[in-house]
Amino acid sequence: MLGPAVRSLQRLRRATLWAGVALSLGTLAALIGPAWVGRQEAIEEARTRGALLAQVLEADASRTIETASLSLHALGDGLARGVDASGHRDEEEHLGEHFNHVLVGLPFIRGVALLDARGRVLTSTDAEDVGLEIPLDDFGRLPGPDRDLLLPLRPGRGLADLARGRQPRGATAVSMLPMLLQLPAPPDAPALAASSATGPVPGDRERDPRWLLALINPDALAQVQQRALPAGRSAAWLASTDGQLLAAMETLHQLPGQRLDGHPAFDALRRGREHGTYLGTGALPGELVVAFRASSRRPLIVGVEQSLDEVLAAWNSGLRWLLLIGTVALALIAAATATVRRSLQARAETMEALEGAHEQLADRERDMRVLLKSVQEVIFRTNPAGTLTFVNARWTTLHRGRPDEAVGRRLADLAEPADREAVAALFDADDGVRGVEATIRNGEGAPRRYQIAVVPLRRDGALLGYAGSAVDITERSAAERLTRQARDAAEEASRIKTEFLANISHELRTPLQSILGFSELGIARSGEQERLRAMFADIHGSGQRMLTLVNDLLDAAKLESNVGALDLRPVDLREPVGAVLRELAPLTAKRQLALIADLPDALPGRADPLRLQQAVRNVLANAIKFAPQGGTIELRGRRDADGGLHLSVADRGPGIPAQELERIFDPFIQSSATKDGSGGTGLGLPISRRIVELHGGRLYATNREGGGAEFHLVLPPCDASDLSLTDSPGVQDEVGRPARE
Repeated sequence: MLGPAVRSLQRLRRATLWAGVALSLGTLAALIGPAWVGRQEAIEEARTRGALLAQVLEADASRTIETASLSLHALGDGLARGVDASGHRDEEEHLGEHFNHVLVGLPFIRGVALLDARGRVLTSTDAEDVGLEIPLDDFGRLPGPDRDLLLPLRPGRGLADLARGRQPRGATAVSMLPMLLQLPAPPDAPALAASSATGPVPGDRERDPRWLLALINPDALAQVQQRALPAGRSAAWLASTDGQLLAAMETLHQLPGQRLDGHPAFDALRRGREHGTYLGTGALPGELVVAFRASSRRPLIVGVEQSLDEVLAAWNSGLRWLLLIGTVALALIAAATATVRRSLQARAETMEALEGAHEQLADRERDMRVLLKSVQEVIFRTNPAGTLTFVNARWTTLHRGRPDEAVGRRLADLAEPADREAVAALFDADDGVRGVEATIRNGEGAPRRYQIAVVPLRRDGALLGYAGSAVDITERSAAERLTRQARDAAEEASRIKTEFLANISHELRTPLQSILGFSELGIARSGEQERLRAMFADIHGSGQRMLTLVNDLLDAAKLESNVGALDLRPVDLREPVGAVLRELAPLTAKRQLALIADLPDALPGRADPLRLQQAVRNVLANAIKFAPQGGTIELRGRRDADGGLHLSVADRGPGIPAQELERIFDPFIQSSATKDGSGGTGLGLPISRRIVELHGGRLYATNREGGGAEFHLVLPPCDASDLSLTDSPGVQDEVGRPARE
């Protein structure tokens, strides 16, 4: 359970997290708020600037159109006043001069012409245009008397491009904006001459209307837009209220004369809104800040479109710095929060560990008190002189007294006089744990044997005293004494058995040799008496088996008693193996067995040649005994990866049950698969394993696939000096063929 201080620190740690989150959110708000306000201010500033530019451009366009209108009206008034009292007109003399003055004073006008009722050019600023016929019907609705009308934008540069049957000259991107004024007819004008020598003159038909036509250059309006709006991805345009583009900056993809159908500004105009700004789409691609304004006197509308990306370019540049500052601030807040939380967590863990340590210490002290009460040993503490200062409750059980009665007594005084000096010597040195056995009488006066051990207690190098224990070993000492006596008796019995086996084997071998000798003599002298020969042969065979048993018993006794230790020396294992092969060749030939030896050129090692030859003989004889008649026995030798020598003997006999692969190496034990009267004492394999184990190796058996058993004799690696044995010829098999490698 956590303490109050730890819980308080954990609450403070959670509060620190929430404070860090709140501070981060506040920082984000402090950054996002001004950034959002700055963005809105940038957009609002662009809208204000666009509205102002739209107002300026609309005023300039209206002023330009109105100036052209006033000029046409002035020319018309001049023509009306130029009629004298006799009915003659002088415009023919001065009209061209007035038109030229208009061109000089108004550079945005390309040309001015006087037209008759049929549209024929009577007078023009360009003399080549006189006589051209302008199809007035193509203009659609015409203005009334003393009225002017701004006509739709037409492609071309001059009157020749408007003439009937003429195609516009030059590129189609060039356009003009016609303005048509119908001159008023004089109310009391006398009849004029029908014609003159030079041809018809203006006013031939006094009641037919005449027209003044001015051609306004829309490029002049576009130049004003270009000067008013800085270069970039923004654009300004002038259009008629029916959607025809009249003039625009080069940044606009549409050409003059094309229509701006679907533009939101025209939708707003149709809803009665003559000016305004909005954020959305326009003639330019992308999101735009658009301002528009319609002329109050002419069917014109001006639009100013600014790319939102361009408007927010400066804001975006500042935003990057703001984001950097915000990122650094948030990183600092996060680092500070994490540092404080780690510090609080470390303090909480430290306090929790400290509280846990205190609890563990209290538990250990309580457990120690219980342990000291329940432990079956005497636990004590002394001062540097060996005087007892504390004993546990075990003292009461052993001495029938209270523990405090032992305090103040020297431990050496409690021991028997013979052991007091040894006990006192425990407290003469302080060089580690010291122990001694001593006899101390219990409360009933019976002597008890104790194993006493003490260890010095130090603080800052000064000896404070000793802590120790006294273990009652009375019963253990008695048991050890009895164990030693039993072991000595067993060793003596084993020695007597070994000597008996050795003696009895020696005593049996003497008469057996006589029996074998007389049986061989009887066989030799039996002559043609087959029955007598068979009897002596049976006697000889039984004697041989008895002699083998006696020899095996003698070998087992010697190996158990370590009589006749191994004579280890450098040897090439092919030599004892070859001797065994030659020795057993008659036996293999008798059973028509093929013995295949596969040994390398050299198998150097350290071994007792005679004992090793005995082990190999037993294993090989065992294989010959159980191999099928006419079968094959394989003997192979190799050096393992660790340098050990490995001999294997394999046959195709009945094999060994898996559960008996180890039992067959026990004395007098035979495999259940071979208990068929084949003979044997059951000592050959145990003797062979014992010999191999004395060499430091191992002997084990496995079953072969397809039937049969395989015995493995493995000897440990030898020293480098043993590898210097001179190579000898390879071992030959029983028919004189070299052993396969």
